[in-house]
Amino acid sequence: MRRYVNQPLAIGADIILEDEDYNYIVRVLRHREGDSIVLFNGEGGEYHGIIIEITKRHLTVRLKKYNPINRGSRIKINILQSLVKGEKMDFVLQKGSELGMHSITPIVTERSVLHLKKEQLPKRLERWHQIITAACEQCGLNIPPQLHEPIALKEWIENRHSEEESLLITLSPTAEQSLGNFLSHDLEDGETMPASITFIIGPEGGLSDEEIELLQKAGAHSVTLGPRILRTETAALSVISTLQGIIGDWSEAAERTIEIENDEYLQTHEEFD
Repeated sequence: MRRYVNQPLAIGADIILEDEDYNYIVRVLRHREGDSIVLFNGEGGEYHGIIIEITKRHLTVRLKKYNPINRGSRIKINILQSLVKGEKMDFVLQKGSELGMHSITPIVTERSVLHLKKEQLPKRLERWHQIITAACEQCGLNIPPQLHEPIALKEWIENRHSEEESLLITLSPTAEQSLGNFLSHDLEDGETMPASITFIIGPEGGLSDEEIELLQKAGAHSVTLGPRILRTETAALSVISTLQGIIGDWSEAAERTIEIENDEYLQTHEEFD
C-alpha cells in the first residue's frame, strides 16, 4: 500500500506512524510486522519500506529503497475552480488529482454560491489537502497538486503577471469554437504546444459578462464544451480529460514514449520486490 506522510523521509530511516495512519494501516488494512509499505511526502519519488514493529499506539516503518519515479502529467494543468458547496468541490479535488491536474485555485466569482468566512478557511484547506493526498495515494502521484488559498477572480487577474507562460482559457457559451477544435487546429500549425495551461471554471450560473471581458483583456481564449450546459464540477473534469486526450498523457505524443516509461517502471519495481 501507499501512504502520504508529512515528515522527512530517507533511506535507512525508521518512520513512526501514529493516530490516523496507525488506525488505517493496522486496524483497517490489517497489516502486520514484515509487510511492505510505500511512503511519500510530496517532495518527489517514493520510499519502499518494511513494517518492523507494531505496538498498541504506533507502528514503525524502516525505509529500504528510494524510487524517483514521477507519475505527474506531461503538461501542467492549472484549474481555477469557482467555489462550490460540499461534495461538489471534494469531487473536483479528488478526480482532478487522479486525472493529473498540476494545481487548483478556488476562486470567488460574482455568482459563486459559496463564500467562506476567514475563520472557516484553515479547517477547509486542511480537509481539501487530505482529499488530494488520499487521491494521490490511490492513483500513484508522488507530488500532489498544489492547493492555493481561495481568491477573488478579479484579484487573481490583477495579480497575474503578463509574462507568465501559461496559456489562459475560459469557458463561454458564446464562444465560436470548441476546446477540442482550439487545441487540435489553432495550435497545430507548427506552434509549440504549451507546457502549462490555466483553465478558469465558472460557477453553475456561469461567469458574468464583466468577468469574461476582464479575462479576455488578460489574454484568455474563450472556448465552449458543446451545446449542453454542464455542471461546474462536470465542466472541470471534462476540461482536464480533453486536455489529457489531445495534448497530454493520453495523446499520440505521449503514446510514443509510454512503452519506454513502462519498461523503466517495471524494472524499478522488480528491483524493489
